[in-house]
Amino acid sequence: MPRFLIQIENATVVLKNHTALKNVSWTHRPKENWVLFGNNGSGKTTLLKLIFGELLPLEGGRVSWFGSHVWRGLAEIRERIGFVSAEFQQNYDQNPTALEVVITGFFSTIGLWEKETSQQTRSAKEMMRFLGIAALARKHFYSLSYGEQRRVLLARALVAKPELLVLDEPCAGLDIPTREGFLAALEMLSQTGTRLIYVTHHVEEILPSITHVLYLKKGEVFSQGKKKDMLTDKNISRALGCSIKLTRHENRYWVSGCQYKGFI
Repeated sequence: MPRFLIQIENATVVLKNHTALKNVSWTHRPKENWVLFGNNGSGKTTLLKLIFGELLPLEGGRVSWFGSHVWRGLAEIRERIGFVSAEFQQNYDQNPTALEVVITGFFSTIGLWEKETSQQTRSAKEMMRFLGIAALARKHFYSLSYGEQRRVLLARALVAKPELLVLDEPCAGLDIPTREGFLAALEMLSQTGTRLIYVTHHVEEILPSITHVLYLKKGEVFSQGKKKDMLTDKNISRALGCSIKLTRHENRYWVSGCQYKGFI
């Protein structure tokens, strides 16, 4: 077992003369599931791009994957990471079938540009059955409901059996019943051994299987630690800049009160 899945050390990222991340250090260890939490503009998406190798930190910073500081290329790393983002739903130029979208997960591409093998097709169908969406296989992606599309993208992220699943605000745009169904599927998946990094600014999306929370604020790590220590009224209020009261029910957290008083 590797010592870590992701390790980020002293990472600073500057985009268009704006410091998007500043001196970020964070380690995701095996058996941990993390939430990256913060307001809009706090640096969550930029941190994900570091994790996926789309951005590099300035000199003096370092990103390492799966217990190693040396890799031959990003393709080798990305084969071990699944990625779900609401943005993917708008990025397919054509109108592929749901099955074709799932198969693209083997190639980490938006669109099917390589010929799949019969084994890849079988594996894609098996993953769709596992997630309860086998009936959608032949339907065109853009004919599906928003929630169905999101489940197809989840199957796409999982089809290559990644060690780490990264989810960038995956419930954005979902109504409450669809959101809860999607979260239930994720909770089930977390019991199979796939580790999670879940990005959100909605506390009610934090699953029981999440073990740790990282708060980002203005591009810096505000605090990080075990979920039970981070999800307190005091800590979340300071991280988000308003007075928040949390309620815990059946190992889920909910905002029961919020009074905005400006940044604390």
